[in-house]
Amino acid sequence: MRVKKDRPIIAAEFAKRFGMACDNNDLCPPHNYGRLQWIADQLGSRYGVSLSKESVRRWASGEGSPRPDKGKLLAELLKVDESWLLLGVQPEGDRKTVGATQNAAVNLLSGILLARDITVALPDEDDPLKDCVNLYAVIGGRQLRLHATFGQPSAGGAKFLIPVQFENVTVIGVVPTGDDGTFNLYHLLPSAISKYGNKRGGYIEMSGEVSEYSVAVKDVKCPRIRSVKAML
Repeated sequence: MRVKKDRPIIAAEFAKRFGMACDNNDLCPPHNYGRLQWIADQLGSRYGVSLSKESVRRWASGEGSPRPDKGKLLAELLKVDESWLLLGVQPEGDRKTVGATQNAAVNLLSGILLARDITVALPDEDDPLKDCVNLYAVIGGRQLRLHATFGQPSAGGAKFLIPVQFENVTVIGVVPTGDDGTFNLYHLLPSAISKYGNKRGGYIEMSGEVSEYSVAVKDVKCPRIRSVKAML
């Protein structure tokens, strides 16, 4: 009797990104509910790629990864950045934008909290949540996982860059109110992000109209944070 040997896992990181891209695509079926066949069928019907369900299974399990030509089409199908999906690298311009805006927002939020004698800490390098948490704070005896994001000016409001794993954190939007160096803080609600955020590989882009009271993302109003207790 021949014993079937397990295939080596040679593309585990790609498999994680592939799974994340599938999970965040509204049209892709859930895991174990026809996802693999859907991927194979869509690549065939849309792009003329002949691909078996077994090949897609190998991608999902980390036993292999697609060749560049198929990888490009897979990224297009799932509406994610090709460099991020295949290599785990965001485009240079995106990396600079995300890094700069996050640093500005984190520094501002941590300064506000420290001024109110609230203990804050940055995530460690080996923190499994460091991709979505950029600040921890202890408020009212509870440790909060925060993600501060700077509101970049856009037509009629502000644009925010938000981690894909936003469900694990409280997302705080930091928005300048003018040229005098003052800012307002807003709680960017999970309902607004999941409903109206546009997925771009390793993060989500969301825009809203800013007022003194809220960031209005279409029919969802993300309230302004007027006190530290409002973060709880």
